[in-house]
Amino acid sequence: MKKGMIVIFLFIAYCQAFGQDNNLIISCNYHQITFDSFSRDLTAKTGVRIYYPKEEFANLIVSVKCDSLGIEKVVEMAVKGSGFEVSWWNHHLILLKGEKLLTDLPEFKQKSKETDTVQTEGEALTVSEERYLTGRKADVIQTVRIGKTGALLSGTKAKVLGRILDEETGAPIYSATIYITELRTGEVSDVNGFLTIMLKPGKYNAVFEFLGYEKKKYLLDVISDGSFVIQMKRAVITMKEFVVYGDRQMNMKIKDPGLDKISMKTIKELPMMMGERDILKVSGMLPGIVSTGEGASGLNVRGGSSDQNAFYINKIPVYNTAHMFGFFPAFNSDIIKDFAIYKGHIPAQYGGRLSSVFNILTRQGNRKRFTVHGGLSPITGNLVVEGPLKKDTCSILLSARTSYSDWILKQIEDPDIRSSSANFYDFSGAINYDLRKTQMSLFVYHSNDRFRLSDINKYSYSNNGGALTLSHVYSNALRGEITLIGSQYNFETTDRQEVSSAYEHAYKMEHYEARADIKQVLSDVHSLDYGVGLILYKLNRGDVKPYGINSLKTLVELGREQGIESAAYFSDSYDIKPWLNLTLGARYTLFNPLGDKTVYTYADGAPRDIRYISDTLQFDKNEPVRWYSEPDFRAAINIETDMDGSVKLAFNQMHQNLFMLNNTITVAPNTQWKLADYHLQPSRSQQFSLGIFRLFVQSGLEASLEGYYKKTFNAPEFKDGADFLESPLVETTVLQGAQRAWGLEFYLKRSNRKLEGWFSYTFSRSFVKIDGENAWDQINSGKSFPANFDIPHALNIVLNYHLSRRITFSSILTYQTGKPITYPVSVYYVDGVPTLDYSARNAYRIPDYFRTDVSLAIEGNLKKNKLLHSSLILSLYNATGRDNPYSVYFKTEHGRIKSYRYAVIGVPVFTATWIFKLGNYASE
Repeated sequence: MKKGMIVIFLFIAYCQAFGQDNNLIISCNYHQITFDSFSRDLTAKTGVRIYYPKEEFANLIVSVKCDSLGIEKVVEMAVKGSGFEVSWWNHHLILLKGEKLLTDLPEFKQKSKETDTVQTEGEALTVSEERYLTGRKADVIQTVRIGKTGALLSGTKAKVLGRILDEETGAPIYSATIYITELRTGEVSDVNGFLTIMLKPGKYNAVFEFLGYEKKKYLLDVISDGSFVIQMKRAVITMKEFVVYGDRQMNMKIKDPGLDKISMKTIKELPMMMGERDILKVSGMLPGIVSTGEGASGLNVRGGSSDQNAFYINKIPVYNTAHMFGFFPAFNSDIIKDFAIYKGHIPAQYGGRLSSVFNILTRQGNRKRFTVHGGLSPITGNLVVEGPLKKDTCSILLSARTSYSDWILKQIEDPDIRSSSANFYDFSGAINYDLRKTQMSLFVYHSNDRFRLSDINKYSYSNNGGALTLSHVYSNALRGEITLIGSQYNFETTDRQEVSSAYEHAYKMEHYEARADIKQVLSDVHSLDYGVGLILYKLNRGDVKPYGINSLKTLVELGREQGIESAAYFSDSYDIKPWLNLTLGARYTLFNPLGDKTVYTYADGAPRDIRYISDTLQFDKNEPVRWYSEPDFRAAINIETDMDGSVKLAFNQMHQNLFMLNNTITVAPNTQWKLADYHLQPSRSQQFSLGIFRLFVQSGLEASLEGYYKKTFNAPEFKDGADFLESPLVETTVLQGAQRAWGLEFYLKRSNRKLEGWFSYTFSRSFVKIDGENAWDQINSGKSFPANFDIPHALNIVLNYHLSRRITFSSILTYQTGKPITYPVSVYYVDGVPTLDYSARNAYRIPDYFRTDVSLAIEGNLKKNKLLHSSLILSLYNATGRDNPYSVYFKTEHGRIKSYRYAVIGVPVFTATWIFKLGNYASE
């Protein structure tokens, strides 16, 4: 009897164990590990073995994150897109190509028809059902047929043109990827959602992915040249799992050398002063990029000055990128879709700056329905409205932002500040019209700032811009666009600090541009980019006029300038081997400063000074004053050392035909731009860079170590005591020489984890040498001296901790070496008048900079169907209250020289920002 009971008990236990295997619930978090490691770890945790063909899974990388999910479902997620199916077999799992183990006869279901276009997904037959009933290809929701029978010559590849759109908004998706499973290759979509891929006739499993969207999988039936359209759906937030995918330029191993990108999702989570999300301030936390300071606009990139960076928003150049002296960004982050920073390999399509290009792209507007976004903080508010003018064809996007900060100034005890005012507003508008192979877009931008410091100073400055772009797909392998661009920067200032020297001044810069760009795909490993451009610069440097009847200031007419810049470029990208990519580019620029212009020449062997003018040259209207031809060559090599690493080399030649007239280290509102002319030559630079890039898949880390060396020729520097508002003859106040910059950048990033963020450290040096033949052509006696933006050490730590799906804690720690400064070292008297004697240029430094910020982002509920979603961001800027010096200045008091440190923000600043939008968390 006992033996019988034991046998029955063991049988029941066996049955229960078998049932538990099939419903085994686990939690796991794997990020980019091999399938072999994934399988072994899962077996060690559960005892369930996974049987699969080793050679088929040798290169499969797994990223799975789940909470309380069945083991079978977890393995299905890991092999999704591979064509393999998961089945139970004797308490273990087995993977079979295109089929499950058959347990019973299939039920009959209607087979879907193959189509030439993508339709709504329906129920798909299982592999075994299709084997019995239809024989259809396994594990594919729908087939997309491309081309026509007999249209392709034998032995050639078909040029397949694809377009990827947002299912919810109808807008094109930039940098979405297609991956062909059988070929282990893919392509990335452009700004209009187009991509071209070369495929031999046949059937291919294609996987479409983009950050924040559900992965889509289709069977491409390629017959000949043809096209298709895919609509991707935003990922639905669930409580069980989520998987995040990124574009190729977000991948440390694959991205171009010296290219940096940060997702807008990350930017929205970081603490910012006054609650404003500023992509330029965030970029200052990346390696090789340093902010010029609080309350100031401008960035120094790889040892270069602020004017060596180009900023574009939808191809419109922006010449002042900040509101209220740098406290607020000039761009509304709510409309930005993507931005990229080129500081290593700069594509040949860009020119005109020596250090970097910041390329900002905005969203094109919802093509399906109208929606509203907005946000409110204690001193700013913004609103974005977008929707279709014609559904699926034409969309409009409007953005407006303003400040209401005067109420804060009224609370300050200082009477000068209490009687001051500061405000700004900006507006952006876009219309996008979309036909099948032609897209037309119009984007306009306007910003305005007004600041008044009691009755002492008054500033007013504005940006205006517009771009009209016509894009067309000429063939599956040839796409092009033509763009007309206009941009203006204006400022007016009144300085009444000293009644005897009070003045007013107005300035205007205009930029008009026409360009044509072509992208041509020659093969699946070879593509070309080429184009031409023409820019007309017009500068009205204005008149410096005395202000008030007591002003002793004399009228100075600074004059007008204009110049024309024409350019042609060519770039060739070629995958020599699957592990070796070579990109070669060339750009040729012709720059002509134009008349009407009066030019003075100076006596040989004498300084450029009004006292030594020897002759006068007169140039008629639109007559070339000089001919500057400027060839640039670019090259980049990407070598994949293994599955997780690469080595990248880059060489850049750049030219710059305009520069800032500014004798401070920051970009002030009254900073003037100046064109190269008869005397001042364009600057040029050469940069070499070498980097090692590595993925650590099991830990979710990406790391890079990159070094660079840059040599600049004809770098402009102001003479000691120069004032560019005192004379229209800029050549008398500026000298040109050589600048050398070098550095080492380390970057460590962790993504898609509960704790994520990055660590960046930059060691860099930048030195200038102005050593003309004569003493008057030298600065610092002809010896090298640190540039104004020489920052040897810069450290940034950015951390995001997701306490839950709705609550994120973020923190920023930033440190950098103090900026160089020239100190007075002694005073001597001439006839009883004290005269200061200064040190060598930039021989000292102001104290180091250190700041810590924290924030807490609280999302509303994450229900899918809701009318309005809102979130609250609580930020604490400068949490330690450190009195970071912005500059050091000196005053003579009672016959003694005293130094003072000036800090812009010396206390913690708390801000609460409410953000709202129609729809759910993921909607736009």
